[in-house]
Amino acid sequence: TQKGNTMKLSLYILSLALITTAAFASDSGIQITPLAGVETAEEAIDVAEAFDQKVVTNPSKTHFSTIGAVSSFQWVPERYRPNTFLYDIFYYIPASVKAKKNVGALIFGHGGGGSTMDRAGSIRAVNMYMPDLKRLADELGIIVVLPSANGLNWGGHTRGLWRELVSLMRTELNVDPNRIGMSGHSMGGMGITRNYLWAADEFAFFLPMAAGMDEKHQTEHHINKVFNVPYVHLQGKNDHFDIFITRTQAQLKNTKALETQYGLKSKLEVVFYDGNHNYDYGLFKSHLNRLITKSPRNLYQKELWGNLHTVKSKLVENNITFDYDSESRYFWVEAINTSTAVAENVSFNAKIDGQTINLTFPELPKQSKGLRIYLHSSMLDLNKNITINLNGKNVLVRKPNATLTKRTDPKDPGFVFEDSIDIKL
Repeated sequence: TQKGNTMKLSLYILSLALITTAAFASDSGIQITPLAGVETAEEAIDVAEAFDQKVVTNPSKTHFSTIGAVSSFQWVPERYRPNTFLYDIFYYIPASVKAKKNVGALIFGHGGGGSTMDRAGSIRAVNMYMPDLKRLADELGIIVVLPSANGLNWGGHTRGLWRELVSLMRTELNVDPNRIGMSGHSMGGMGITRNYLWAADEFAFFLPMAAGMDEKHQTEHHINKVFNVPYVHLQGKNDHFDIFITRTQAQLKNTKALETQYGLKSKLEVVFYDGNHNYDYGLFKSHLNRLITKSPRNLYQKELWGNLHTVKSKLVENNITFDYDSESRYFWVEAINTSTAVAENVSFNAKIDGQTINLTFPELPKQSKGLRIYLHSSMLDLNKNITINLNGKNVLVRKPNATLTKRTDPKDPGFVFEDSIDIKL
């Protein structure tokens, strides 16, 4: 009810006064001012739970049950279990989109650095950004989701969290599965620079702000995913973290070199503006609106620069254990019949030229016995022969089939292909 939602929102505002620093939404971006508040994790968590936080462990239930007010729930991917660790997932669904279908959505990674190395600190960080994100959601008519890192920072666990969280959104919310983007500020932007390559086919775009890709990561096969997914970086020229400026300049230079090498224009945009470490709200909004309306995810593009990473292990960060799992599919190419006893990461280029699919692997997978190529009529004519070449050698010719085997993904309604071809390695 309206009264109930007002009470929940009042508790939310009260929690901000108690456990967070103040964040005032303005056209110049987030402005941070210290406030006196509760200092212990226990007190902070008690207050956070006061504003309609739900612990949802039954996947058959709807996690995103509140409309028109900020809410949250505790959740962890099923593959983390058994584990006492839980993420706090904050979200806002404007009342204006309640009856709409195919709504755009954004996952936002909070900043905070070392101050977020426990649950209470992470919750404080989320609450600093929520006023601006709520305002954006109302103004643009989108859904916003802000996961809390809960002491894990945005390191090795991030790619798995993104994949599982965006799957949860696609199956439970009235979102367009191809219009979900990823953004983040400061530490949240750093999470994008480290992990975007593993999720390039999950999101419509990436929009990091006030961050910088470590130059040790700026290898060809880390940065070339921007040829498949829009990557727009907003960087203040007066950021006191000047290393972010030099790193971003290096990323732009290295990507330009790849554009020359490939003979193609990438989807990287770098916007240097007259600002500091705080993001510019108006600039953020304008680029977000453009990307979410005009750059839907395209799973059927005809040339890929991908990586297939097959692995199954457990990692420990900050005394928290999480699964480090495979990213074995990139758009329409997937490693199959895989042994994860030994971790393997292979890069490849796949290009459709007429009715021919050319696959180029500098090193063929050793831990996978095959590749699956997903097919769609927007990529080539399924009623004609299709030739598959692997490293310049013909390995298969697919004849037109009277019966097609539709390929879908229950966790991703946007993943729809009309047939597939399996190649033995």
